Amino acid sequence: WAMTPASLRKVCVENDGYAHAPELNDVLHLHRKGIAEIENLEPYVGLKTIYLESNSVDTLEGLLHLSLLRCLYMAKNALTDVEGAVRLKALVTLDISENHVDSLEGLRGHQALATLVAAGNRLADVDAIDALQTCPSLTSLDLSDNKLRDANVVEFLTSQDAQLANRLALLKFRGNPAVGETKSYRKTVVSRMRSLNYLDDAPVFPKDRRLAKAWARGGVEEEREERRRIFEDEQAHRERQQKNFEEMVSNAKRDAAAREKAGEVNEPNPYRFMSDSAAAEARLMMEENVPEWRIEEMRAQETFPWQVQARREAEEREAAAKAEAEAKAKRAEAEEQARAKAARAEAEEEAERDAERARVASAISASITDETLEQMVAEQVRESLSLSRSVPVAVPMADDGPTPGIHVAAVAEEEETQISTSVGNPFPPLDAFAA
Repeated sequence: WAMTPASLRKVCVENDGYAHAPELNDVLHLHRKGIAEIENLEPYVGLKTIYLESNSVDTLEGLLHLSLLRCLYMAKNALTDVEGAVRLKALVTLDISENHVDSLEGLRGHQALATLVAAGNRLADVDAIDALQTCPSLTSLDLSDNKLRDANVVEFLTSQDAQLANRLALLKFRGNPAVGETKSYRKTVVSRMRSLNYLDDAPVFPKDRRLAKAWARGGVEEEREERRRIFEDEQAHRERQQKNFEEMVSNAKRDAAAREKAGEVNEPNPYRFMSDSAAAEARLMMEENVPEWRIEEMRAQETFPWQVQARREAEEREAAAKAEAEAKAKRAEAEEQARAKAARAEAEEEAERDAERARVASAISASITDETLEQMVAEQVRESLSLSRSVPVAVPMADDGPTPGIHVAAVAEEEETQISTSVGNPFPPLDAFAA
């Protein structure tokens, strides 16, 4: 099976993907296709998950341009290394189980990798897995069924210097020869890895951690003593719970006796520990003798009385809200019509005022005759002449001689002559005033 553009489009169609827009696909299913070489994935830049299990791929080339890839499943292939995996910077989960990988050096410095499944490979020594200590986000590691023989591998995984002991929450290491080479393997690992919650096929409980740390402190004797302390702690906890329960019962009995003494009726409520809906259904069955099949039918059809009432109330609320909205719309429409009517009335009043002003102006214009106009002009001329006589005339000072050839008395006499001449003909033609 060749990874041609056409075959990739066909895979997208089969898995409800986007055949004609490859960049929109975020998952690609290519498992069990017999693929030997990864190619033609350049347009699929949006991929976040690829399933490539059970193929014959021997290199990660062809995937390294997928910058958004988060999950890569390549179990049961022909990989011999993970060279270039560090370039997949968004990669969080990597499954390379049952390959031929003999070194994890290609993961050195990977900042995002959180889960690595490398079971069933050819990892043989500390150097093969040394790169894992440079992966700060790694919390889940599966190295089971490899060729790790040296007990130093366990020391490396549980060493505080490698920082894996403080980060790993899950470790699977069974199936490696180093397990048999490590004394009390499970106790050693649990006592040293304080963040570990799951080791191989069993969870790590707080009790297991206490026993393992006791064994690490003082061997079997200290472990036996710690087991005794754990038993005592558990017994004390049970006794505290029993005491609290008895105290609760006694308080309830005392309260019931006090209510009975006060004359209050204490009717037993068999539904007090049920939810409201469950109690209502139980009342229908026990008090109204509704058969169970009818209860199931009403539950499926949502026809319980309280459900019908709830729907009726919802419908009433919806109808009230609709009526209120319609009334509000009508009020708004009426207000708008009133505003429009007021605006029209104001415009009509303004037009009437303009017309009245025009009629008054026309009447005034018609009442003014030529004779009246001439009298008005004459009155204006007399006022101007009276003002001109009251204007003072500048008299030259001793140190300011008159202009040669011009005498002030002559100028004054000339002005009086001009004024008398004008008064002698006080009404010039109307055409002159109009001009």
